[in-house]
Amino acid sequence: MPRSKIELRHVRYIIAAAESGSFRRAAQDLGVEQSAISRRIRDVEDEIGAQLFRRHSAGVHLTEIGRQFLRQASPVAHQIGSALESARTIAAAGRHLRIGVFGPLTMGFLSELFGAFRQDRPGTRLQFSEASSPELIAAVRRRQLDVGVVAEASPGRGYAMTHLWNEPVYLAMAESDPLADRKAVRWCDLRNHHFVVTDLPTGDFAKAYLERQLMAPRDALRIEQLSVTRESLMQIVAHGGGVTIAGSAHVRFGLSGITFRLIEDAMLRYGAVHPSGSLPRDLERLLTLAKSLSERDQAWFTRQRLIRPEHRRGPRVDRLRGARGRTLDRLQ
Repeated sequence: MPRSKIELRHVRYIIAAAESGSFRRAAQDLGVEQSAISRRIRDVEDEIGAQLFRRHSAGVHLTEIGRQFLRQASPVAHQIGSALESARTIAAAGRHLRIGVFGPLTMGFLSELFGAFRQDRPGTRLQFSEASSPELIAAVRRRQLDVGVVAEASPGRGYAMTHLWNEPVYLAMAESDPLADRKAVRWCDLRNHHFVVTDLPTGDFAKAYLERQLMAPRDALRIEQLSVTRESLMQIVAHGGGVTIAGSAHVRFGLSGITFRLIEDAMLRYGAVHPSGSLPRDLERLLTLAKSLSERDQAWFTRQRLIRPEHRRGPRVDRLRGARGRTLDRLQ
């Protein structure tokens, strides 16, 4: 069969012109230039060797050949349009992103990010799971997750990483604890305290993190891991059953019976790990929104009790430390 250059849009333009009786009104209805309507209809007329429309001062009307053409072409065009719409609906219903998170979704950065994404991509479903940072990275490398939000992870093979925010670490204790009278605490003040953590992935991380920071023999540390939820753990702390470490989400919302104090020089780096190379459009959009949030001004980060990441390294390390110190002062 001879190869034709006629496309679906040619037929759409002919239908619109026939229904409106004017190339100008057809262009307005379709949101295109009038010259595009005229040119595409001329393409069809040139290919079949006859006029589809008769032009006159009031507009256009179909010729007999034009009416015959539309009687056969219109049902096909409508069927294709219906098929495309059905396919779009099915594709939209199947769109989803698999997101792994280390920590609660109440973290200020994440609640802002996913709220903005849902507004921007209402047709994309977000599927969440929670795991440790190493487990999330492994799942991203195996393509079982589209993106993972991790803490204290380094770039590695098989995935890319985007630094999103820094978060101060707080000590959570009962209001009656003697350390509650201080503005901030240091790690050396905490070596003899009884810590409680959960047996969730965040609890495993907290235990390992405390062991590194307290710099004491493991048998001298008092870290108890309990099979409870984060909410129950905080109730145990409020009743004097031990102290624990917490992030900005707990501090922002506050908890009855608990006092939070900043731990000096304690900060966690959070980032997004995702596959290297080309990415699906929804994932690209999520990462674009995340990067945009990470570049907001310091005032926004301070309101969230977070620390803005340094996207550009300054010439002097002292300057960075000084800036971080001033930020921590505002967070107390």
